[in-house]
Amino acid sequence: MLNENFYKNLRIVCDQQISVAHVCRKMEINRQQFNKYLSGQIYPSKYNLNKICQYFQFSEEELNLEPDQFCQITSKNLQSELHSERSELEKIISSIPSQNKDLSRYEGYYFSHFHSSGYPGFIIRSLIHIYQYKNKFYTTSIEHLWDKENGDTQKKRFKYEGAVFYLRDRIFITEVEILTNNVIHHTILCPSYKNIVDSLSGISMGVGSRSSHMPAATRVEYVYLGKQINIREALGNCGLFKLNTKLIDSNILARINNDINDSEFMLRAYDT
Repeated sequence: MLNENFYKNLRIVCDQQISVAHVCRKMEINRQQFNKYLSGQIYPSKYNLNKICQYFQFSEEELNLEPDQFCQITSKNLQSELHSERSELEKIISSIPSQNKDLSRYEGYYFSHFHSSGYPGFIIRSLIHIYQYKNKFYTTSIEHLWDKENGDTQKKRFKYEGAVFYLRDRIFITEVEILTNNVIHHTILCPSYKNIVDSLSGISMGVGSRSSHMPAATRVEYVYLGKQINIREALGNCGLFKLNTKLIDSNILARINNDINDSEFMLRAYDT
């Protein structure tokens, strides 16, 4: 009898990757064969199992744990990797002055909304987490690039890790895409002047996720979700949305409109 935990856990780790096709290419495993592992039809051979364990950095025993237990160790492993990889980054961050006491009120999860440069005519809603570690502030962002309203067979995921700074009454975020390592985003946000943070407006700069990598800037709107959320549910609400979507509040759509008035000569953020 096949172990049901294995294919469930395999799905969990694959959900954090760009796509299943990307995983198969990296591991050099046939896509149709791998789909059978994901559906629980067959269990991998020792050779392919070894590839899977090495790629995801989990043992066979860990991949066969109960999903709830597995989710706990994936979270711990992610934090462990994150902290070890940050030693060099921390040296750079430590050299930049930042009013960290002012950043504390912005800790938590947000939906980020902005026009997609890689998919013209679409708006991206992504999930971003601002958190503190060793008196410094960092971000983790996840993008699901597929049409949430009409369905999409080409499902792509991107994950960013970044650093946050508070300088001269502005929030600066610099992020690196860690699954492909070929994209850097810069975001500057205006702070919230309300007693309770509910949204943040700013400008985001980067390149398209597709092959052109054309530099672009867009208005961006963060909507605060809370310090503790159901991450799986929040990710389920992320994706690509048409410009006339009813699933995103009209006020958010207005604030990320990239029109420039005749009296203006550059794209400016809306100050909250």
